[in-house]
Amino acid sequence: MPRSSSVRGLVTALALVLCLPAVSWAEAPKPADDDVYVVQPGDTCGSVARKLFGDATTGSAKLHALNKMGAPPHQLVPGTVLRIKGDPDARLTFIRPEVNSKRAGKVEWFQANTGQGLWRLDSVNTLREAGAEVTFRDLTRLQMNENALVVIYGQATKATDKVKKSGAVELLQGELNVSLAELRGEPVGVQMPAATVAARSKDLHLGVDAQQMSRVSVFDGQAEVSAQGQKVQVPKDHGTRVEKGKLPEKPRPLPEAPAWAGGVRSVRLLLDDKGVDEELAWAPVKDAASYRVELARDERFNDRVHGETVQAAQEPLKSLARVLAPGRYFARVRAVDAAGLVGKASAVRQVEVMRVKTERGTVGPQGLRGAYPLEFAVEGAESLDFRLDGVPTTHPVRVEGVGTHTLELLPRGIPEARPEKLTLTVVPPRVDVDVEPVAGAFRVTVRVLDEQGKPLEGPFAALKLRGLHGTQVDEPLQRQADGSLLTRAVPGTRGGERLASLEALWGETPVQQVNALVPVEQAPVAVAVEPEPSGKSAEAEVALMPMLGAPSGGLVEAAPLPTAFMPQAWLFELRVQPGLEPAGVDVARGRTTLAVEGRVSERVAVGTALAMRPGVLLGGSEAGLPATALSASLSARVRLTDHPDFRVLLAFDGTLADSRFDEEARGLRLRPAVLAGMRRERWAFSTSQAYALRPGQAQATWDSSYQVWFLPLPMLSLGAGLDALLDATPREPGPVGFAAGVGARLKLGGFELGTSVRRGFGPDGARLWGGWSGQLTLGWSGLGALLPQ
Repeated sequence: MPRSSSVRGLVTALALVLCLPAVSWAEAPKPADDDVYVVQPGDTCGSVARKLFGDATTGSAKLHALNKMGAPPHQLVPGTVLRIKGDPDARLTFIRPEVNSKRAGKVEWFQANTGQGLWRLDSVNTLREAGAEVTFRDLTRLQMNENALVVIYGQATKATDKVKKSGAVELLQGELNVSLAELRGEPVGVQMPAATVAARSKDLHLGVDAQQMSRVSVFDGQAEVSAQGQKVQVPKDHGTRVEKGKLPEKPRPLPEAPAWAGGVRSVRLLLDDKGVDEELAWAPVKDAASYRVELARDERFNDRVHGETVQAAQEPLKSLARVLAPGRYFARVRAVDAAGLVGKASAVRQVEVMRVKTERGTVGPQGLRGAYPLEFAVEGAESLDFRLDGVPTTHPVRVEGVGTHTLELLPRGIPEARPEKLTLTVVPPRVDVDVEPVAGAFRVTVRVLDEQGKPLEGPFAALKLRGLHGTQVDEPLQRQADGSLLTRAVPGTRGGERLASLEALWGETPVQQVNALVPVEQAPVAVAVEPEPSGKSAEAEVALMPMLGAPSGGLVEAAPLPTAFMPQAWLFELRVQPGLEPAGVDVARGRTTLAVEGRVSERVAVGTALAMRPGVLLGGSEAGLPATALSASLSARVRLTDHPDFRVLLAFDGTLADSRFDEEARGLRLRPAVLAGMRRERWAFSTSQAYALRPGQAQATWDSSYQVWFLPLPMLSLGAGLDALLDATPREPGPVGFAAGVGARLKLGGFELGTSVRRGFGPDGARLWGGWSGQLTLGWSGLGALLPQ
């Protein structure tokens, strides 16, 4: 085949899969510098020429042409390094383990090196799971897969052997990817056992299997395939195969390039030292029998870290690359049809594995966990966008909200990319509370520290200081020059002792609690400490009151069962409880009540109520209206527990109804009760269990009540209640009735407005509770210091 004079140094390569025993690294010595010669004592140009080239005359001419030795005669200095070969025809531009090479005419193999020069008839051998790239003078590249053997043919004298006459490459077995630097004026030839290829293509894939079937895939330009005297033209994106001794098959279209699932770029975070597993998934391609997927550290796919053949029948189509270290990777996948022809490569997918760096918190498989404020960075994240709980955020990332968050990392400008998600858990910081007695009060110093015990800079909007057991706390906390926070606390009383009891909260999470007794020498004798107006220890909120009013059926006249929550201050309230009948609102048969309830200490609350059934007072002489009747009640509650979120109380109330009520309602009724309640963030729950009896009569009932409230705001509560009144009289049948209702209360300054609706049900529900009824309340509170409910 004629050679092009426009491309100097054009080389041919003979590539075949090894049939000889593989030479391992352990067997291959390190290469010698056989392209140079070190002058020895007594050497002359003639002796060196004869030793290296076999002839003093021609050898001396070569030495002078390759080295600047000056005009002869001259003396060689021992130790001088002489070049004995010209510029190499090619170089090894990439190798990975198990690559050996052999010089022309030698039998010994030695370990190859990156950058090593290759001259005419030198050989390169890739062993198992190895690879190499040979780059020629014109930048044409030959990519060698594992178990391949390449013989280099440089620009030389007249060729006589068939290989050099018939083409630039002879491939006997295996696969080659040929990438030409530019289209030549004439095609480059490749000789294979079953065919000869004349390629005008920059991207060509060739293969010879164990049965010597030759396959050609053309991805650019075209190629002419000859066999048995017949030629076929293979255009771009087509391929053919030739069985040895037969004619070339008609070119057929190659499988289309597969499309990646999840875009062409992905980001993975390394949370430990074990590496990251990356799933490579793609959409199926028509007529594909299998797929070849590769992942490499370089865009030319020389330094491959993962390769797999996946059958087309597998669902879903994916390949798992395991234990990837931090860095940038490139992936591609090709479809292979039933004839074994390799199709077009997919778009290159970029996979970035990044390491999370933080000085606060710990990184693990479950994500990142640390105390407020959680700060961290991701190495190499300049081209990424960040979203924290769905909202764009900046990098480095700072998270202040206590709780669990989700951080998403997305490649910038690739909206279809699958986001990498990182779970962030932020816990409250360390809060130290110190108290120091000063003149009957306490100086309170609060320090907010990081995990290393170093002070954090505020402000700290989530930090609250709450007084317990009547302790009053000045607000707000005053920041000091050293970063600490300062306030004053007025002690309360518990069990006859004066003490300051403080609880620090981060949001709704308790983080520190301290108790300090007032020193005896500082305790004022027989002098009560009045709370200061600015020292409220509890946040004002709407009262948690029962949603159901007293039974209005006439059989039982008693105040509703109280809750396990006490009023924050004295509460004066007017309740109007009409019946809701089909004919309209019935106030005459309902109840109108004036009630007062308040705290006499942190643990004790008392109350009284005066109720009236208007009856004929509103209806005049209208037939069927009951007489106007009055009832009065007294009540008291004592809290038994100190836990801020859970409480148990004992309660007692007595009700006296006048004789104008029905027989079952009139007279005195006493009712002891046990109350239990719980607060949980914006929710509150309460239950009351009471035994009601009439002195001097063998009649008793079991009263049971359950309430739940939701406080979307401190000044607003939404509630529901369920009451039951069951007969508890031995040997005598009594009433059995139930009532359920819902309502809401709103606090506006010192005033409270409430509304609710209920309905009686059960065997005696309508008789006891009066069917449908409503309740409207108007209250006023604020007399006295606010205490926790």
